[in-house]
Amino acid sequence: MVTVYVNGSSAGTPPGKNDHLRAKRDVVKGWSPGAVRRHTRWLQSMDADALAVGSVGWAITLTMRDCPESADELHALRRAWIRRVTRAGAERIHWVIEWQRRGVPHIHAAAYWPEGHPNAEHGAALAIFAWTAVAEPYVATMSAQHYDSIDGALGWLKYLSKHAARGARHYQRSGHPEGWSRTGRLWGHTGEWPVLPPLKFSVEKQAGFRYRRLVRSWRVADARKDLVRARARHDETLVDLALSRLVFARHMLRCNDRNLSEVRGVSDWIPEAVNIDLLMSLRDQGYYVEQVAE
Repeated sequence: MVTVYVNGSSAGTPPGKNDHLRAKRDVVKGWSPGAVRRHTRWLQSMDADALAVGSVGWAITLTMRDCPESADELHALRRAWIRRVTRAGAERIHWVIEWQRRGVPHIHAAAYWPEGHPNAEHGAALAIFAWTAVAEPYVATMSAQHYDSIDGALGWLKYLSKHAARGARHYQRSGHPEGWSRTGRLWGHTGEWPVLPPLKFSVEKQAGFRYRRLVRSWRVADARKDLVRARARHDETLVDLALSRLVFARHMLRCNDRNLSEVRGVSDWIPEAVNIDLLMSLRDQGYYVEQVAE
């Protein structure tokens, strides 16, 4: 089964029998693979073009020097900040909590104001003022906060690549602050977001194997393009990132366990049009590829 989202895709072998009882949600103690997966699916479903129409967006990173003693304190700060920003006119907010290397939490957020709203053009400043006010007991200074404009659909995709496409094992998502017994929910959103339903395709086993290899080839080619651009800009940081992405792309299907390898899925941030082209090329080659009606 291949699921195509507007900003990505996932492919895997569905279970032959799925009648097990679902486990009850336990205390959240950090980023889990399931939480990352749900967050990623929501982001991949976002209609970036619709999001850019009639809105002014800001990407904001909120930090503090001292770590709250508990998750309850952190989420009280987050809720107070969201209330202030909403009162200032923000119509939608997306937030993600991660950890700095020293173990202190910080928040990545995207906040949108309606175009023409009196606070839209300086929404980032208002959001930062609100954070330094509510987080003052934890030493949240103006100079330690960061923001950037989200310029149209391309700006949203840039925000995704920078702040939202990390796995549970990334250092900013692994573990939790020392002394915390739980973390609470680590991502969420407020307001109405333009989410598009995915397209689902049923494919035969050999087509699934071929699709995985096509995804790898696309990732390798895209990483090479990034590397060429980074070298042209003489930016060593971007060069290192592009090289890391290239190595990861080349090795993404490596697996020493044959049984696991046969059912191992893939998930990537591939544009919808590219995904459709890959699937249609498989169908043109004679593989069974059929869209599944919802």
